[in-house]
Amino acid sequence: MANTQGNGPVSPRNRLRAALGQGDGAPTVMERVRRRYIKTGRDDDLKDKFDALLTDLCERPAPDNPEEEEQELREAGMLLVLGVSGAGKTRSLARLFERHPVLQAARTGPDGLVLSMTAPSPCGVKELGRAILLATGYAVLRDRVTGPEIWSTVRARLQALGVLVLHIDEAQHATQIRDAVERQKLRNSLKALMVDGEHPVALILSGLPVVADFVLADRQLSRRASWYEFRSVGLPADTTMLTKALTSFAELAGMSVSEGEMLRILPRLVHAGDHRMGVIVEEMHDAIRSALADKAEKLEIRHFETAFAKRTGNARQWNPYSRSDYRAVDVWRMLQVKHLTPPPVTKSKKARDTMTRNVEEGYQQ
Repeated sequence: MANTQGNGPVSPRNRLRAALGQGDGAPTVMERVRRRYIKTGRDDDLKDKFDALLTDLCERPAPDNPEEEEQELREAGMLLVLGVSGAGKTRSLARLFERHPVLQAARTGPDGLVLSMTAPSPCGVKELGRAILLATGYAVLRDRVTGPEIWSTVRARLQALGVLVLHIDEAQHATQIRDAVERQKLRNSLKALMVDGEHPVALILSGLPVVADFVLADRQLSRRASWYEFRSVGLPADTTMLTKALTSFAELAGMSVSEGEMLRILPRLVHAGDHRMGVIVEEMHDAIRSALADKAEKLEIRHFETAFAKRTGNARQWNPYSRSDYRAVDVWRMLQVKHLTPPPVTKSKKARDTMTRNVEEGYQQ
């Protein structure tokens, strides 16, 4: 017998929320914090790239001759959005599709202008084709179906739904195909979407930088592509943005951050997040959760230290929020404890003085 609430079934997640005492539907403090999006200059740059993709897709080959236009549609283009893991690509694109003024009237998804999905792993020709169809609400149940049959159905399905832009996230899965012939078949399948004579579809591939190698291996594909890279976050260039972000999160949680604490937190935060915006935001969220558990009115560096220790299992000498020479800590090491050799401590007084001066004078990298 299905669990129901009101007139509909209760999802496993809602049952868990109820068990945790969060079943009244009101957003929790952390839900409000995590929902807050930190807009940066790269969001504007990404929108410009997306606008160019849409404009190119809509330009008519024969604006003065509608009959000729119907016979010859313009080929679609491709946008590659690249960056290291945790750079924030996926959430930035999701927000772009959700907030873009052109797309607001047409919902993204199976019946919208943009279809966003995640590449499967493994990501062969059949696997990707099936995943695209599933994202449109169409499941391929037959086992004995060829790649050409699947992709023919993909093109027909996208045309029937009016999808003009296909976004494939985690596109680096395609680079894991060892067979060169299979990789080229996958490239050809993507090209076929872009040059379809009846319904060309523009592509957005987002993923790790290695996706560039997959595209550059085919000149016909790469010449249709434009590129955007999510660059690293750094200080002092991003000091203002990070200060506003941390202040905004803290205020949502009913806390404040003093100027002195901000000076201590930011350089260590950027290092702990390995200069990756998505990871840095997660560090902020974890610290606020720790402060909420502490019933603190002020967000302090000790909350970042506690959150980092809980997440990594590391002892203090492996915690960038605990050490003065925080740059010596490898933030990707996990479960580092006291009996293991810690990172080297800067022994030179001149080096220690220089580091202290850099932090105090404006978060120099």
